[in-house]
Formats: sequence, C-alpha cells, structure tokens
Amino acid sequence: MIKAKNILLVLGWLSCLIACSSGSQNPEEAAERLTAVKQWKISQIYIDDVQSLKDGKIVSRFGGVDFERYMETVQFKKDGTFEGVFKGDPTPFRLKWTRTNKNIEVSADGQQGGAWAVAPAGVSTGKFTMSTSSTAYDYPRTTKIALEFTAED
Repeated sequence: MIKAKNILLVLGWLSCLIACSSGSQNPEEAAERLTAVKQWKISQIYIDDVQSLKDGKIVSRFGGVDFERYMETVQFKKDGTFEGVFKGDPTPFRLKWTRTNKNIEVSADGQQGGAWAVAPAGVSTGKFTMSTSSTAYDYPRTTKIALEFTAED
C-alpha cells in the first residue's frame, strides 16, 4: 500500500514537472505565457545553429556573422506592443506582436516579411525562443538567428 502511494506520488510529480516545462500547445497559450511575464532577459543567441551569446557574454566564433547589438530585455504587452531595450541604450524600441494561426510574430507595424517568429512549442514557463532567417546579415546567404530569453526575476 505504501509503495503504491509512493509510486503514484512520484508519477504525479513527474507529470507536473513535464507539463510545467513543456512548450505551449497553441498560439493562444503561448501568448498567455509571454504576456504573463513582466520582463524577459536574453540568455542565448544562436547564429546558424552556433552559439554566439551565453549568459550575457559573447562567445568567440571564427568567421560568420556576429551580433554586437541586441535587445537585452523584452516585454510582450497585452495590447500587442513588443518593447525591447538594446544593450547600451536605455530608450525602449517598440514593435508589434500578433498571434497567427501557427505562431506569434514580432515585426514593425505594417512590415511585410522579415518578422521574428515565436513558435508555441518554444514557449514554456519561464523561457521562450524567437527566430528569423534573413539575407540582410550576410548577403546573398541566408542567416538563421535564434534568440533565447528567460523570465527575469
């Protein structure tokens, strides 16, 4: 009897742990999680799947694209405003976020193409990833960029 209780307790704890740390199921849940956090802080940057920033420090890379300017903190506001503060610049930079059928998109108001995408699966409690692909950084090659943010305490 005691063993069965312990097993059920452990299974319940594991299910909660998995459910709490898994990604969102849909754009609606992702939007709720993103707006529930007052401020997100950048933790990692990946350029073409290679880590370029970790814990606020640039990771040395040989060749390729590097970022010296990036948003250190961001906010998803319920009114559709995405506000970020670039490293070394206290003035907030504003964009718009919208929920589509597939994901959350972040872009300048009225911008066609070039949006940052936040896939629901990439939004968990306390962490999210946004990504884009562009030829703007290393024309004519397409550069993939992924930014990982964590909830700021």
